[in-house]
Amino acid sequence: MVDIVQLEKNLEASLTQLKQKFRLSAVKSEFEAEGASFRDLVRLRRWTARQDIALHLKIGGMEAIRDIKDALDLGVDGLIAPMVESPFGVTKFTEAVGSVFSGRDVYKSINIETRTAVLHIDNILNEAKGKVENVTIGRTDLSNSYFDEEIKPDCEFITNLIRKISDKVHAVGLTLTVGGSITAKSINRFKENRESLEGRIASVETRKIILPIESFLEKEHALEEALRFEELYLRAKLETEKFLSQADQDRLAKLKSRI
Repeated sequence: MVDIVQLEKNLEASLTQLKQKFRLSAVKSEFEAEGASFRDLVRLRRWTARQDIALHLKIGGMEAIRDIKDALDLGVDGLIAPMVESPFGVTKFTEAVGSVFSGRDVYKSINIETRTAVLHIDNILNEAKGKVENVTIGRTDLSNSYFDEEIKPDCEFITNLIRKISDKVHAVGLTLTVGGSITAKSINRFKENRESLEGRIASVETRKIILPIESFLEKEHALEEALRFEELYLRAKLETEKFLSQADQDRLAKLKSRI
């Protein structure tokens, strides 16, 4: 069996590198698309807390009370609402968070990731102003929501949409994060459009890591290190689950031997 302790040491070293060299903003996990378990979140919270790194959780729905309660118990620093498509969605999210956190400080972000959300973006942002801190554009789902094979996360159409939305987000005083299928091509696309996006996009996120956009644009190997952390995380997760299930397997073998 792989040495789990060594895997965790490598993972924590990766976090240190991301924090010190690339100005890591937060580590992210999801009850939504990723389907993280409570145990997964406990481990992430332990690793991030040791280095005073923020942990953000994408909940399973705008009003996912159970997820929000788990987030409170875990002491997460931020909550992300998936697939907000209307001003009412913003209200449902912020009211749900307020009902659980009861005035406690927590960073709030909403995801814009569908064609419908783009159509209602002005009303969504007017409702979000003063209630949340950040808007995240999820390029993968946004691209897919157009049902057009020519529209991909790195295409000019999506880049233009990001540019237009970024102006609106900036105008209401919120920060903007961009994520979804981030590759070397994506970073080059941001560099090509740096002049028009300067001061508009605050952060770029992979599945697990949120970094300031400047780290991706100005520092070599930022994307590689972000993806390396995810690889280490997945390996540690799989090995831990294998280790924890071994006791059950041993017990099952004993039971079978008694029959």
